[in-house]
Amino acid sequence: MAAQHKAGSPHLIGDGMYEEDLEFPRLFRIPVTALNIIWGKDPRFWRIIPFTDTDEDVRSTGFKQSALLVQVNWLEVTGKLPVSLFRSGSATKYEIYYAVNFRVDAFGWHSAPIRFKVRVNGEETEKSMILEPYREKYGVWQEIHGGEFSVSDVVDNGDGEVKFGMYEVDSDWWKGSMVLAGVKIMAKAGN
Repeated sequence: MAAQHKAGSPHLIGDGMYEEDLEFPRLFRIPVTALNIIWGKDPRFWRIIPFTDTDEDVRSTGFKQSALLVQVNWLEVTGKLPVSLFRSGSATKYEIYYAVNFRVDAFGWHSAPIRFKVRVNGEETEKSMILEPYREKYGVWQEIHGGEFSVSDVVDNGDGEVKFGMYEVDSDWWKGSMVLAGVKIMAKAGN
């Protein structure tokens, strides 16, 4: 299913699809088309870039396409998965990673902290960081830690969602030339 577009809206509404890795149990991949990206339909700000099956990017990230952030001063990328995915199995703690690649001409990542949020059953955690150290390693795929959550935090009521997001909406600072392949949620090592 392709990402949805509200008529007249410049925002990309994700299709909610995900893949569970068959080789690595308890690893979920959420491609860019499953994410909600503010300004994601406006090519002045974001562009979807397909990878070829032989592309090194597919081997490095596990994703088949990406979204190039051309430039924005309002960064908001969000997603969600059903809580029920995390109830089976022995893992109780999970980590969220954003698969990104900064281009050589990336800009605006040195001043405004990027906030990463995780919300489970109304309980929200947040962390922020300057992404300049990642930008300095341009041209390679990196996984930026976007938070973690515990399944024990989840009330067993049959439904609910794990919501996550990457934000910078507090400054007027323009940033760009970051490629986002998707989000990975995986069982935390050692649990």
